[in-house]
This record gives sequence, C-alpha cells and structure tokens, in this order.
Amino acid sequence: MIVIVPYQREWPGEFERLGRALRAALGGLAMRIDHSGSTSVPGLAAKSIIDIQVTTLDLTAELDAAITEAAYDRLVHILPDHVPPGASDEPEQWAKWFYN
Repeated sequence: MIVIVPYQREWPGEFERLGRALRAALGGLAMRIDHSGSTSVPGLAAKSIIDIQVTTLDLTAELDAAITEAAYDRLVHILPDHVPPGASDEPEQWAKWFYN
C-alpha cells in the first residue's frame, strides 16, 4: 500500500547523506547523483521514499557490483524505461536498472 505523508523537512538532508555514501561507493562510475521523485519537491506531500537517480555512461557489471556493495538490491524484473513517442526505439538507449 502506498501512503502519502505531508512534506518532511528531513528529506533533503536524508538525500544528501545517501548521495554522499553513493558518491563514495561509485566514485567516477557516476556522472551525476540526483534527488528525484516527489520527495525532492519542497512542500509537496509524498510517499516517504527518497528516490535517487544515478547517471552513468554505461550499465556495467562494475557499476552493479559497486551499488550492490553499497547495500542496494537490484530489482532485476524492471529493465527498460518507457520510450516517448517519436524517440529512438533502440533498446540500449532506454535501459535502466532499479535498486532498493
């Protein structure tokens, strides 16, 4: 069940803590680490889950191992992102890995 809660002032700080740990674990494998999703919007009620997007050049075994070592479990049943109308339908362009 999804529960929406009022905005929590702690969410940005929680992302900063998690983002620092991921940056330390991933080093140069991560081009960017961003707070995404509803908890990243100040004042917005949201599900109390901090969504983090890691941008990388490639989805590699080295990246997977580093994220797993940072205590995240890969959700292997979720693979591609949706392809917007008119965009390239090349599967490798829309590959995405999810962890929790």
